Amino acid sequence: MTTVGNFPATLKQWSAGFFTILLVAISAATLLPVRASAQGNTFGDLGVMTYNVNEGTDFEQVIGVTNLTQFLLGVGQIVTQVQGTNPPERMQAVAAQILAAGSTLVSLQEVDQWYLGSFNPADGTCGPVALQYDMLQELMDALAAQGGHYQVAKQVQEIAFPPTPGLIPSSGFLCAAVTDNNVILARTDINRSIFQWSNPQSGQFATAAFLPTPVGTIPITRSWASLDVQFHGTTFRFIGTHLESFVPLIREAQASELRAGPANTFLPVVIAMDSNAQAFPLPQDPTYTDFIAAGFNDVWQEIFPLMPGLTCCQSESDNNPVSQLYQRIDLILTLGNINAQRIALFGADPSTRTPDGLWPSDHAGVAARLNVKGN
Repeated sequence: MTTVGNFPATLKQWSAGFFTILLVAISAATLLPVRASAQGNTFGDLGVMTYNVNEGTDFEQVIGVTNLTQFLLGVGQIVTQVQGTNPPERMQAVAAQILAAGSTLVSLQEVDQWYLGSFNPADGTCGPVALQYDMLQELMDALAAQGGHYQVAKQVQEIAFPPTPGLIPSSGFLCAAVTDNNVILARTDINRSIFQWSNPQSGQFATAAFLPTPVGTIPITRSWASLDVQFHGTTFRFIGTHLESFVPLIREAQASELRAGPANTFLPVVIAMDSNAQAFPLPQDPTYTDFIAAGFNDVWQEIFPLMPGLTCCQSESDNNPVSQLYQRIDLILTLGNINAQRIALFGADPSTRTPDGLWPSDHAGVAARLNVKGN
């Protein structure tokens, strides 16, 4: 594993403006059909989606802390924040957006399992931890309950935080653990003569960041997953990934690994990802421009070259009353003989919020229709 650097202390800076309102109006025009038929899309009309569903934290409460007390309180604040985002309720809202898009393939990021247990401050040990939130199971249950037909085609671990002590002043000591995953979902209600997939693959990037803490250093690994897909007789590779958030050089190296690895194929390629690489506004992130220089097409840019397409980020607590989306980092990229047809944002309109006023995620989902012709 290669280390290029550690997390900087300064994280996301929020902003919002006119373009968000304008883009919501365009998305509301339903640029994509709702709930594609069980037989699949029309010939060559492939639906794909990327959606970072928000694990509930960016862990900023423990980044840059200098002593154990700060760290314990930071972990407690993270747990409180995650609980406040109500993952089960939000996964209901995410499911509704996935079904509204009707995509055949869905790339998901930050699909987490959260665990809580006891901590003994006398001997500094964590007791057994129990599962509190299983965002993937909650999402799959919500999809099924709302009439969806999806299966987990591939799941790959991204970041794993072992049982770690924390302190919530109002309730005492605890231990928390989390496993962060990337997931690809595939429709199950489409005739196999039209759509099928094979060769599921996954891996972690060799280049990673490390998070130093008073209780040890935690590797912040990132991962990718892929499927080889046959759609109306044409085969292509579908890749989902989530690149490094805070260290640009690491993000750039991971993208290079992706292009040299799973995206290095004779097949046409579709990458659906949270790239963490700013495509809008200027200046564009080097990781994004590297993809474009390597011959990848940005579907949003192809269809809406003058529209910002903001996808990130609401408050990490998902409870901001006015949208704070300020940059475009969630991307659908193509390589090979693939024509972009339509694209839209999902979960960016206030009407998609939960009954408790939470956004489905701090990101908007991005869904596109593509015509994959093969090479």
